[in-house]
Amino acid sequence: MDKNIARLLQDLADTAASAADTARSAMLSAKEAVSEKYDSVKLEFALSRAESEQEDVFSDIGRMLFLMHSGKVQDTVATDEGDKSPQQVIDSLLLEAEQLQQQIDLFEQRLAYNDDDEDDETLDAVVCPKCGNVCVEGDCYCCACGARLAPQPETTPAPEAVESAAPAQEEPAHE
Repeated sequence: MDKNIARLLQDLADTAASAADTARSAMLSAKEAVSEKYDSVKLEFALSRAESEQEDVFSDIGRMLFLMHSGKVQDTVATDEGDKSPQQVIDSLLLEAEQLQQQIDLFEQRLAYNDDDEDDETLDAVVCPKCGNVCVEGDCYCCACGARLAPQPETTPAPEAVESAAPAQEEPAHE
């Protein structure tokens, strides 16, 4: 009878261990799913914020053009960077709009990646070491703070073995 009790207890312990492993696996799967959803929501929020900032820039461009057209703007406009001509203001706003568009494109690309479960290495992004802004690969400076971005290591393709597609032809023997 002691053997039956020992075997019953061992079976019970094995069943409990199996249930614990199953529960642990389910918990890790749920954690991963929540983490992916959280990352996706963060990207959507960042995309929305960038789109809103870009709309504000477009509004500022339109306002400046209207003021120029109506003659209500002076030869210089006071800005945070000092006095500028209206054209310089518009040029800097257009640059800001382009930088925001690059961020928007990157966020949309990342959201598409999350939807398609593609390889993360296909994203062309560099994170600014100073402000954490996501920049486009190939940029030398951060479009948000102007900090120099670390140069990206250039990958050189590994030399491949050169194989002839056609079989080697023998030279005809001279007679």
